[in-house]
Amino acid sequence: MKTVIIILLILSSFVNSYGQNLNEIKYRFAKDVFKSDKYEKCNYDRFTEKIDLINSVTDSFSDTTLTSHTYQFGDKTITVRNVSPDLRLIFENGIFNPNVIFEKKTTKISKADFNSLNTTQKVFFNLTRNDSLTISGLEQLEKLNPNFKTKRFKFWVWRIGSANPTEYYIEFYYDKATKKTNLIEFIENSKMSFYYKGTIII
Repeated sequence: MKTVIIILLILSSFVNSYGQNLNEIKYRFAKDVFKSDKYEKCNYDRFTEKIDLINSVTDSFSDTTLTSHTYQFGDKTITVRNVSPDLRLIFENGIFNPNVIFEKKTTKISKADFNSLNTTQKVFFNLTRNDSLTISGLEQLEKLNPNFKTKRFKFWVWRIGSANPTEYYIEFYYDKATKKTNLIEFIENSKMSFYYKGTIII
C-alpha cells in the first residue's frame, strides 16, 4: 500500500509540474509585452464592410476534431483553425481583421500572372503577399487581464510561404463590462485597444 501511495504522489507531482510548465510557456512572452514600453493603448476600428463565411470544414482524426472557418474581408481572407464559436465572433464582427496586419492595400495577382513567375519570384511573392492568412492557437490570457473591462489574447499567424508561425498579442476593451459580463457580450461590444506582432515560433 505504501508503494502505491508513493507512486501516486510522484505522479501527482509530475502532472502538477507539467501543467505549471505549460502555463508558464503560455504566458512567457506575453507577460513581457504587456509590461514593457511596447504596450500602448490605441483605438482600432472594426471592419465595416460585409464579412462572409466562405468555407467551413470539420475533420475528425481518432479522438480529435479539427475545425476550420474562412472569412472574406473584401479582397482578403482569414482562416481560423480550432477556434471556439464564442471567439470566432472576434472575426465575424470585424473586431480583428486582415487590415490590422496588412493595412488596406492588397498585393494580389491573377493565377495566370502567378504561373508566369519563375520559382524564385513565386517564393518572394508568397512571402510578401497580403491577401490571406491563417490563425490558430487563439486563447485568452486570463492571468494578464487587468480588470473586467479588458481581455487579452494571443494567437499564431501563418502566412503563405512561411514555414513557421508568428505569435501575436491583442487586447479588447469594453467600457461597460462588469464581473457578470459573459464572453459573448464582451466581444460583441468591445473594441480592439492593443495589437502587437511578437516572435516567430520555431
